[in-house]
Amino acid sequence: MEKGLSSFGMHDSEQVFKHLKINQGNTFLDLGCGAGDYSLYAANQVGKSGHVYAFDLCDEILENLKKEATNAGINSIHAMTADIFAPLAIKSKSVDVCMLATVLHSENVLENAHILFNEIKRVLKPKGRLSIIECKKEEMPFGPPLKFRVSPDDLEKALLKYGFKKMDYLDLGYNYMVLFEC
Repeated sequence: MEKGLSSFGMHDSEQVFKHLKINQGNTFLDLGCGAGDYSLYAANQVGKSGHVYAFDLCDEILENLKKEATNAGINSIHAMTADIFAPLAIKSKSVDVCMLATVLHSENVLENAHILFNEIKRVLKPKGRLSIIECKKEEMPFGPPLKFRVSPDDLEKALLKYGFKKMDYLDLGYNYMVLFEC
């Protein structure tokens, strides 16, 4: 099986993680992790004392992620099959950084935003950070249709009602990242 789709290589992911300011011992949640590239990178930053939760619906790519982590000697990744529109199997106020990388442009996500963002808010620690990477709302020869793309301004307005405050914006070329704090 192929590794799976990932936006990780479409931009300078090192720059993304520099903005996330993840420390040793932190807990990182990668929702809709896909191939798990962000999870693997985060695992090196949280170190042996930290935790990375990688949630996705696809069992097969999660198995590949587990094998890749094992082969790299990484024990901090907890890859689990999960629906991001259901209660997450994580304790309340236990996550330092939650990432949604190219997930929001999928169909039906915005209709269920209240479930998703209320649950993210539940698991984030006070002053916890939410990182959202999305495709720019521009016509491009690849990626999701324009009607499914979300602009950074629309994203910021939508997350205000869940108690998230915009901290930072990072232009990633084809994509962008907005960092929020709860």
